Amino acid sequence: MAFASGKRAYGICDISGFRYRLRDMKMTWDGFLVGPDQWEPKQPQLSPPHFSADAEAIRNPRPARTEPVAEALLTSNPFLSTASSSVVTVFEDDHGRTTGDKVRFRGTSPFAGLSPAALEDPDGYAITVITTDTYSFGVSSGTADSAIRGGGGFVSVGPAQTLLPLNPFRALTSGENAIVQATEFKHNRTTGDTVRFRETADFDGITTTVLEASSGYTITVVDDNNYKFTSTGTATTGNVSGGGSTTTAGPTT
Repeated sequence: MAFASGKRAYGICDISGFRYRLRDMKMTWDGFLVGPDQWEPKQPQLSPPHFSADAEAIRNPRPARTEPVAEALLTSNPFLSTASSSVVTVFEDDHGRTTGDKVRFRGTSPFAGLSPAALEDPDGYAITVITTDTYSFGVSSGTADSAIRGGGGFVSVGPAQTLLPLNPFRALTSGENAIVQATEFKHNRTTGDTVRFRETADFDGITTTVLEASSGYTITVVDDNNYKFTSTGTATTGNVSGGGSTTTAGPTT
């Protein structure tokens, strides 16, 4: 539809009621047609800027965490034997340990008649602190034939509870009393040893309560890195791996 030009037309201001030439009138921000003396721009405070909420999530965060206890490499020949005794003194600078702590040694060499099998007992040893840099323990088997330093250049010490690899369990059978194989690299364990697992995760129907039985499980060694045990749980499928990323293996106490 066409409109007249209105160049001689008049209009009434929506605010004052005065008459103005229509071509001189202006439209306000809120839709009123007013005379030029009545028009004013919109008050900025009526249109506050848009503020979005402050972002709280962080991309790739790295929060504080409690690091698992790691193995420490000891100084060369960290052991000092006592002649005709099973007591061995360990040199570990600023060890921060407490009497009664349990530690496990790895990478030892025979010395003074003491074998690596004895020094590396997989159940670990309760220690007695001597100084801030030394502590002692009693070897589970054998006595030293002399008082000397020894043990080799690659001895490490860590917690008696060993952190296992990701998903260390595999259900070898299905059904009740499932046989489970556990992977623990260079475990140094023997068939008949008792092992207790902690910090596990359910898998294939076998619950953490079953896996973490306080009495532990008697194991059968498969090879240097694996052993198996008969669980009290029921595996749903069998031939399924699991257990999580924080599973540890160690003594029952």
